[in-house]
Amino acid sequence: MNFRQPVPDYLTSRKNTIIQIVFTAVFAYIFIMIYRPFGYDTWYETEEWKRLVALGVVVLSGMIVIICTRLGMFALKKNHEITLELYIFMIVVEIFLLGGFYSALEHFILNDRRSAFKLMYSAIQNTSLILLIPYTISILFFSWKDITRKFNQIRSQFREPSDVFIPFKDEKGVLRITIKSSDLLYLESNDNYVNIHYADKDRKKSYLIRNNLKTLENEFRDYPVYRCHRSFSINIQNVKLVRKAKKGYELVMSSITEDCVPLSASYQKKIFDLLKIK
Repeated sequence: MNFRQPVPDYLTSRKNTIIQIVFTAVFAYIFIMIYRPFGYDTWYETEEWKRLVALGVVVLSGMIVIICTRLGMFALKKNHEITLELYIFMIVVEIFLLGGFYSALEHFILNDRRSAFKLMYSAIQNTSLILLIPYTISILFFSWKDITRKFNQIRSQFREPSDVFIPFKDEKGVLRITIKSSDLLYLESNDNYVNIHYADKDRKKSYLIRNNLKTLENEFRDYPVYRCHRSFSINIQNVKLVRKAKKGYELVMSSITEDCVPLSASYQKKIFDLLKIK
């Protein structure tokens, strides 16, 4: 296994990261409530509801550690690839930090008199289960969803002709224009509007609609339109060449004007894979 290869995009997306953190928090709550590690039986011995409330506070406090590491991952992702090696290291760090948090809880709050080594060792064992089980389940789920999405894309390519008409709707869902797939060049974000650039015989034209790239990106999963920059999406079939720019790379489109579209680092791997650039 090559530990220096980048992890799949679905492991570092904001949406999936939020889902993973929430799922881990729920799992941790149920795990501690059922298996009662960290001296849970000694919390508010007379009233069960107080133990459940205290458990919720402890779990949410522990999740702050996970949130901080994931924020660090997002900051790092802006300029660096998240490799498998780095992703595994991040999880190990989370286990030790969360283990330290729970061992400190047992020592200072619950007055556990065991040695610091025994507390930490026990906390890391329990924390490994609390994190690794939901992480494994969520990663398998994200992988399954990604495989299903790719399969549906391949199936739609066989089912539909390659030169289909792409519908463009405004933010209210009203159809504004349809453009043949082979004629579409790129989309450019302009505040609350999207400028659609396309070829019309020997001329390049544009059409402005009120919408945003994020919404259109979700609607165009079955079309060859991919995000390449915060402000741009491109028709991957009409990329003429990729060349080095002052900051990263730029995509030259197959049009009369040969427009250049910036390619940001966060989308570089995905676009290179689509263009089969190694």
